[in-house]
Amino acid sequence: MLVTLEKVKEDGIVTLNHLVELASYDLSEYNGRDVNENGLFVVDFDSKSWLDSEHFHLFFVRVDGKIAGFVVIRHLYKEQVINLNHFFVLRKYRRQGVGREAAIQAFNLFKGRWRVNQYDWNVPAQHFWRSVIQAYSKQNYTETIREDIKGPSQEFSNHEM
Repeated sequence: MLVTLEKVKEDGIVTLNHLVELASYDLSEYNGRDVNENGLFVVDFDSKSWLDSEHFHLFFVRVDGKIAGFVVIRHLYKEQVINLNHFFVLRKYRRQGVGREAAIQAFNLFKGRWRVNQYDWNVPAQHFWRSVIQAYSKQNYTETIREDIKGPSQEFSNHEM
């Protein structure tokens, strides 16, 4: 399988919005959210604001050319941190190395101090990110519990990689 990241352009906004809805559906298994009366988890969401911001970089994850998920990277300029803000891989492509490869490609896009956060209730994400970051950073990372997101956060630098 060929895993690639493709920059989201303006004509991909509707697709990205749909993928955000699918990601929200997946997370409902862990966070207990319900759909609204229109059958949606996400209300009044438009990823165009991300696209228009210099702080965000949006990518589709593709497997052999087919959309398999998305990555949203956010530069936190005041903290001098690159934050992996959102990361989603469709269930069909999980446990096949797609997420790991997409994460590595995302990390390799920007050099600097990275932060990846998980909510306390998203235990599968915590296991995934610890494994990926431990391997990518060669065990050179720190983990803290962040009160603002109520969950673990890993930080590492890829300046020397």
